[in-house]
Amino acid sequence: MNHIHSSTKEYDAIIVGAGFSGLYQLICLRDQLGLNCLVLETGDDVGGTWYWNRYPGARCDTESHAYSYYFSDELLKEWTWSERYPGHEEIRKYMNFVASKFDLKKDILFKQKVISAKFIEDSNNWNVKTDNNNFKCKFLITAAVSYTHLRAHETPEHRVVPRRGGKKKRG
Repeated sequence: MNHIHSSTKEYDAIIVGAGFSGLYQLICLRDQLGLNCLVLETGDDVGGTWYWNRYPGARCDTESHAYSYYFSDELLKEWTWSERYPGHEEIRKYMNFVASKFDLKKDILFKQKVISAKFIEDSNNWNVKTDNNNFKCKFLITAAVSYTHLRAHETPEHRVVPRRGGKKKRG
């Protein structure tokens, strides 16, 4: 459920992506600094990489404690991982638990693919355009993993190959 008023189009900060980084940025900027924030998420739920990668058998290759937020002792006490290397279902369940505990979804706008972001020097603001909305903000935080999307569309003929020195060439 989305609680964002469509008439509100200007924010202190816009965060792109509702994965681990995006949720944490929202908590820091909104709850700790008191900023008026909005998270824009392409999917229809939180999870980031774990929202998109739901194939059978998907699980992390890092111990579950690395997938825990450590900013809240209460949160650490309330959540117990069932496995040392949790699967994607449990990781998404954890992220939804965090989103509920800190009431994050009220400031997340789902199904909003960012198609452009342009800094306007005269007003010292960002203009952020999604496929169906326009927003302005002073701070823009990109917390989205874009390489997953890019790799899904690579073909052997159009593969991006990193070169020494950080430059890329088409391979």
